[in-house]
Amino acid sequence: MNDLVKRALKAKRESKRIEFKRGFDASSPGEWCELIKDIVAIANSGGGIVVFGLDSVGAPTSESVQEISAEDPADIANKLAKYIGTPTFEFESVELKKQRHDLHALVIFRAAIPHVFQKPGTYDIGGGKQKSAFGVGTIYFRHGAKSEPGNSDDIRNVIEFEVDAIRKSWIRGVRHVVQAPAGSEFVVIEKSDQQTRETTSQPSAVVRATKDPSALPVLLTRDRSKATGTIYHEEISEGIFEEINNVVDANRALAKGQKRFFLGPSIYYRIYAERQHVFPQKETLELLARSAVVDFYAPGLFWMLNLPDATIAQVLIDLYRRPISPQIHSLLRLATILGDNFSEWLFGKLSSKWASYAQPPSFYWTFKGIVKDLSHTDYRLRSSRFSIKSRISVPGDQDVSVSELLDDPSRASTLLSKVCMEIFEGNTSGESKTTARNLDYLAYGPEIRNRTAALSNTIINTVGDQQVGELADTSEPE
Repeated sequence: MNDLVKRALKAKRESKRIEFKRGFDASSPGEWCELIKDIVAIANSGGGIVVFGLDSVGAPTSESVQEISAEDPADIANKLAKYIGTPTFEFESVELKKQRHDLHALVIFRAAIPHVFQKPGTYDIGGGKQKSAFGVGTIYFRHGAKSEPGNSDDIRNVIEFEVDAIRKSWIRGVRHVVQAPAGSEFVVIEKSDQQTRETTSQPSAVVRATKDPSALPVLLTRDRSKATGTIYHEEISEGIFEEINNVVDANRALAKGQKRFFLGPSIYYRIYAERQHVFPQKETLELLARSAVVDFYAPGLFWMLNLPDATIAQVLIDLYRRPISPQIHSLLRLATILGDNFSEWLFGKLSSKWASYAQPPSFYWTFKGIVKDLSHTDYRLRSSRFSIKSRISVPGDQDVSVSELLDDPSRASTLLSKVCMEIFEGNTSGESKTTARNLDYLAYGPEIRNRTAALSNTIINTVGDQQVGELADTSEPE
């Protein structure tokens, strides 16, 4: 904090972390709204300081700062809560001097999750006119010396900061384990139904750091059905598991009720890399499934496994009614998983639409060839478009044959996560995205296959006599 105060007193201009106010009239609703906007924007942007009694170039104005100095911090917090709910960041009031002039400052700390304005900051400016400092549903950040509505880059920066902080915290914890003295033990700590912690004198599991390559590997999971024992560290696990869900919450704030993923495909792949940690809320899974199928032509079968048949069917039917390429390939790939009868039904629909065209879209011919070959090829190879002789290369991993992955879907899932992280970290080539899509069908195709009857019947019955919609674009998939 001292460094920030020193910087503010020396600054000749405002910046992302430093805001100057000439004075403050505590009786003015407008000045309160503008101040609240700046405080929230600074907290959302990582913290900073508001100094009262300085002009735009950092020179003392000689205006009184007594009114803001007299404000109880608890009252300021209440005013903030009126517009954003309970603040998750802290701030401090500080008395300062510059060139013998009295100043006052609010030192604002970082908000873990960006705050969204829940009520409008509207105030009277005279003449029957009003001005709005901020609107409902807006998220403000600092852009240089201004407090402005946020964009996807702002949210992405917040996410990356959180991810990096959690990763560093996790690594520090791991180092403590590795460096623990020989014979050290970890005692299980669990929450009771009353959210209180209880320990027993006899731990239910003992873990020791070891170099023994035959030692039992440990899976960190919240899903008790997957656990063979219990190893639980509250502080670390909460950060790991909530990291991805904070991203989803940030998107929900930007979307304002729309079923769109505003953070872009790169962040989507980051989420899919850790898909097992997304809280299984229906609206969240539906949003992510729709984004994968309709927006990004990206892997997304994992979301479908956790959604009811009617919801999955509606996403696919929306694509059927408003087909766009390359996304239409998602429907065709799923058709091959849902079986021969469904594939033939869908091809019949495509034929009634495009068979008479002089130049049907290229995917029509692709799907026609697949349908002819239904009885000769494994459905997983048809949907993934791999050859049984194909080999997959993932950076940092040994090449693996497709035939091995057919026997071990869990390994395909692991490789899928690695490829998704590669894409998030900058490898956005068409080849990487194709590999991710194909691995998705090998990893989760068998589980989708188990729902063939219910899912295909739901789609067929809902579509009825409806024809395929007009194709919006004929670009080839990456």
